[in-house]
Amino acid sequence: MDFPKSSIFFMEEDAAISAGSKPLMLEAVLSCPILKWMSSQLLADGVQRFFVVCSPRFAEEARKCFPADADVTVSEQQSDLMSFLKTPDPVLVFVRGAIPFAEAGAGFVYAAPGYELQDTWETKMTNAVQGATLIPGWLPVYGPETIAELEPAMQERGMQPPQASDS
Repeated sequence: MDFPKSSIFFMEEDAAISAGSKPLMLEAVLSCPILKWMSSQLLADGVQRFFVVCSPRFAEEARKCFPADADVTVSEQQSDLMSFLKTPDPVLVFVRGAIPFAEAGAGFVYAAPGYELQDTWETKMTNAVQGATLIPGWLPVYGPETIAELEPAMQERGMQPPQASDS
């Protein structure tokens, strides 16, 4: 499989986010939103199209995690997502925030043909997608505790947050 040129990020549903909080992908790791870490790595890997499943309440903040000229759709509308998936090409799927770590094994990030995702999500809304391939290199972020554990390891490795010039 060629490395996917498209990616989807699923943020938590708006109703699951308490007042004064924000989706985990918008929380900072080393002073940089997780989504920015993700988008910067994917752009470096050659991903060209992005879809962020996100409520209007956080859409502007999510969009700021990508370069101004990037092909990004931020929407919570299923019709927009289905249009994005009209491709036979593989699409990366992130069901939670993650930090790029080359040593991380395959886990929760996967890729599948857009049409296969479209067909599955129109009828079942499940992550049990036929033809999906697990993608290594990403450490999942489950909450603030994970961030607290990751930051020292990232600093020890000399990992620097993506800069504005990287976007």
